[in-house]
Amino acid sequence: MFSGSRTKRYFIMVLVVAVLIMLIMPHHAPAVNKKYNRIARLGTPIVDGALNDKVWQGADWQEMDVYAGGVQPKGFKAKSAVLWDDKCLYTAIEVDDTEHAVPKAVAPGADTIWNGDSPQHRVDLEYDSVSNSGLDIEWGYALQDGKILTHAWASPANIVFDTVTIIRDDNQKKTYYEVAVILTLHKPQMTLSEYVKDNNDAKIGYSDMVNANAGGARLGWLEWSSGIGASKDANQFGTLTFDHTPQALVPADKLAATWGDLKRVH
Repeated sequence: MFSGSRTKRYFIMVLVVAVLIMLIMPHHAPAVNKKYNRIARLGTPIVDGALNDKVWQGADWQEMDVYAGGVQPKGFKAKSAVLWDDKCLYTAIEVDDTEHAVPKAVAPGADTIWNGDSPQHRVDLEYDSVSNSGLDIEWGYALQDGKILTHAWASPANIVFDTVTIIRDDNQKKTYYEVAVILTLHKPQMTLSEYVKDNNDAKIGYSDMVNANAGGARLGWLEWSSGIGASKDANQFGTLTFDHTPQALVPADKLAATWGDLKRVH
C-alpha cells in the first residue's frame, strides 16, 4: 500500500496530467456569432431561378450586410434564404449588381470562380466552431459566358449539386441564384436532411457570401455573418436552425422576389 506522502504525490501527478490533457485538447463550442441566426423553412421549390415559388414566401430572407475587400461597388447588395426538405438543402440569393462578370483571366477554372461574381457557402455541420476545420463543407457556383460552373473547396465528397439555376437580368441589373444541394455528414454517415428529420432541435453553423467583380479583379464581397471570405473560421458563422412545420400558404398567392419588402401578387 502507498504511504500517505506517496499517495499525495500520486494524486498530484494525476491532477497535473489531467490539466495538461485539458489544455492540449481542442476546444469545441457552439457557433459564437450570436448576432446572426436564421431558419431554414420546410419546403420544396422548383429550382428554376425565378424565386417566386410559394414556398419562398415564408422563407427567412436576410440581407448580406458584411462587406469586405476594396470599395463596395455602388448599388451592390444581396439577400438570401434557405429551405430544406427530406432530400436537399435549397438556397436562394438575389443580387443587385450593375455589372455581372466572371472573367476567364481571373477565373480560368471552377476552383477560381471566387474571383468573379459568385456566391459561396460554408457549413459547420458538427456545430463545433473549429477554425479551418477539414470537416466543414464549402461550395460555390457562377455563371460564366452562359455556362454554370460549380465547385466544392472543402469536403467535396460530402456534397452533391442536385440542381443549379442562375439567371442574369441585365435590364434590371439583378442576378438570381437558386440551388439544391445534398449534404452528407462525416459522422454518422447520413444526409443532412435525414439528420434534421430525426432531430427537431438540429442546428448547424452557416455563412453565405457573394463576390463582386466588374470585369477585372475581384473587388470584394458581401457576407451574411462572416467566416468565409477573409478566413475559414466557423467561430464567425451564424446559426442555422430548421423548421419542421409545413408552411401554410394561400394557394392563390405567389412571391414577387424583389429587393424591397416582399410582396404578394394574385
